[in-house]
Amino acid sequence: MIRAIQAVIFSLFLIGSAGCFPLDPDRVSSPSYKDGRYRNIAPDEELVGKSFFSVLKWKLFGPHDPPAVKGLNGELPLILERSAGDMIAAEGRIRAVWLGHSTIWISITQKGKTINILTDPIFESPTPVLVDRWVPLPISKESLPPVDFAIVSHAHRDHLDRDSLRFLRSKNPNLKILLPSGMKAFSEDEKLGLAQVQEIGQVTHHEFVKIMFLPAYHWSRMGVNDTNQYFWGSYAIEAGGKLIYFAGDTGYSIHFKEIAKLLGKPIDLAFLPIGAYKPRWFMKHAHIGPDEALTASLDLGAKSFAPIHWGTFPLGDDLPQEPVLDLKGKLNFPEIPDIKGLNPLYTGISWGNKNGVRVVPWTIGSGIDLE
Repeated sequence: MIRAIQAVIFSLFLIGSAGCFPLDPDRVSSPSYKDGRYRNIAPDEELVGKSFFSVLKWKLFGPHDPPAVKGLNGELPLILERSAGDMIAAEGRIRAVWLGHSTIWISITQKGKTINILTDPIFESPTPVLVDRWVPLPISKESLPPVDFAIVSHAHRDHLDRDSLRFLRSKNPNLKILLPSGMKAFSEDEKLGLAQVQEIGQVTHHEFVKIMFLPAYHWSRMGVNDTNQYFWGSYAIEAGGKLIYFAGDTGYSIHFKEIAKLLGKPIDLAFLPIGAYKPRWFMKHAHIGPDEALTASLDLGAKSFAPIHWGTFPLGDDLPQEPVLDLKGKLNFPEIPDIKGLNPLYTGISWGNKNGVRVVPWTIGSGIDLE
């Protein structure tokens, strides 16, 4: 009985069944909106067909995938504590620090000016009663320097957290929030302030930073009335001659190759999700796993990629460190350093494999410098 109740509660969280949210009447004019909903650039009927009963079937009856890593237990990932001074890029550099899940701090300093960007900000649990956060932030939210841009990939509660956005706004009234198409009425209703909705290919310029909204293969739902009525996507950030890609949440599709064509230049660093990938029969259309992340990095032409969306929330059957250790095992590289032995802020260290894929071995609180 307890298991059944837990399954029902978790199912309600995943399908976003709490309340109703405002719908933007302008959404129907979006080039990505057709036949009553937003659509992916690849066929997506299997992706968007999941229901409350699909989630309930998974949680109660399975089937559940076998372990991807032998002998793995529920040990949590290492957390590297950070201070405010760790978060700011040095002159002429870009610094990225992973805060957990899909929240990445990106600091860019050029000619004495620093611009700070935060992806999919979520500082606590999306719904504390239903989904616990496994690990704390590597830096308290109060210690974070002011954020200039918050970029949101899609309307799921573990990526679009209204309390976190409001907190960032309280620290910087001039915070700009970039949201996918269809979310204008939502942002106004939630009093998010300077929010701008994005269509595919739309570019936002701010001083020496360029941010482009790009496709993802996903879906959206916050409440009972808004399934796929808010769009979803990914972002490219360009500054100082470097190009960074943030995939958001995504399944695997042709959109990775299309993004490479659209950008027309190599990606220096891609942030790709690898977790909440099990069981594959349920998750494969919505979440890439370690295998597909490697393929996606090749499709994108990324020089390296850093794995995100793991070790923070219990959203799939995978254990906290299973996605990253599964990824590590798939890389044909003779000497892979242990994550726990790494200098937490570093450049030039990467895993690799025979196909030339370079993977940044990091954990929550780790950072990467680009120059």
